[in-house]
Amino acid sequence: MAGFQMNWESGFLELHHQGQVIPLTAEWLRQLSDAPDQIDHNSYQRFYDPTQLPIDLAIVEAVANDQGVDLLFSDGHRHFYPLERMMIEAGLQTHPDDLPQPTPWTIDTLVPPTLHWENRHDSWTRLQVLDGFFKYGFALLRDTPSTEDSLLDIAQVFGPIRETNWGRLFNVRTEAVATDLAYTGLALTAHTDNPYRRSVPGIQFLHCLANDATGGESTIVDGLSICTALKQESPAEYDVLSSLPISFRYLSKDVNDRETAPMIRLDSFGNLRQLRLSTRLDFAPAVDPETLKTFYAGRRHLARLAAEPRFVFSFKLKKGDCLMMDNHRTLHGRTAFAEDGFRFLQGCYIDHDGPESQYRTLSRHLRQAQDAQTAAA
Repeated sequence: MAGFQMNWESGFLELHHQGQVIPLTAEWLRQLSDAPDQIDHNSYQRFYDPTQLPIDLAIVEAVANDQGVDLLFSDGHRHFYPLERMMIEAGLQTHPDDLPQPTPWTIDTLVPPTLHWENRHDSWTRLQVLDGFFKYGFALLRDTPSTEDSLLDIAQVFGPIRETNWGRLFNVRTEAVATDLAYTGLALTAHTDNPYRRSVPGIQFLHCLANDATGGESTIVDGLSICTALKQESPAEYDVLSSLPISFRYLSKDVNDRETAPMIRLDSFGNLRQLRLSTRLDFAPAVDPETLKTFYAGRRHLARLAAEPRFVFSFKLKKGDCLMMDNHRTLHGRTAFAEDGFRFLQGCYIDHDGPESQYRTLSRHLRQAQDAQTAAA
């Protein structure tokens, strides 16, 4: 059972939950006030500068009940803090609009998130496909418009286009003088795009306009699953891949991009934040031989895992199909294809904040509508 108790000796409000005691300071609580005279409820920006609050700010009155606590501060501000909200703010409870937790998958557990394009305007349907996207790292959009450049309109349903040196839109088809191996008929091993950028594009779209050539099957691999497997099978290799700074480079006539970062980037909790795997573009530093040996062994191990059938979702895109992939998590590739038919895909990028904001907004609106229906019943 959760509840509040004021500790007048320390001056902290204590939040008690399942044996835990979380001390909440006056300054922290004061800045969380969402009273109409404190916060603009259109933008959720404070009307005041919190750095100008009194240094000796204190709680001078606290009245708690099962619903929350009413606080009076020494600067004269009074506000009621609901228990449920403070549980969320203190990290003891998830927010109802939080993104779904990433779920590692193999080919045996995967149910590909799919959106039939004619249903894109239905809020619940779009929320469900975004839910699957955040869980599994990709989604399939079926029966989309298949005219050239229509991908720009498709991608912008989810967020603003991220332009790179490849343009707002890039064509994936064979070229006589290819500026990238993607523009040949060669097989492409599982990789992430653009690891050589300081800010790697977050989400990639590949839109199929024609795919009549023999071969050319698309492949998807869950970076979360193979990194988890690597950590279990070889912790030493995982540690080096998640700590050794690697130089990723792309050099052409007009472009010289490079960035240095670990192949596996973790967040402060040790969870996968980003995977940069593109073995044609990475260069290790001249560190001690043992570390280098472990790095190269780990990279081989990770590449081998990415090729294991249990981790590879393989399928052939057909005209009108569009693949939406988390480029910080999901690896993609393709099998080689022959010149006996026309294969034409277009691609573009957006950033994560578009779909993330859209998920939270749809979730809130649908929850509010459901609450209103319940209240009216």
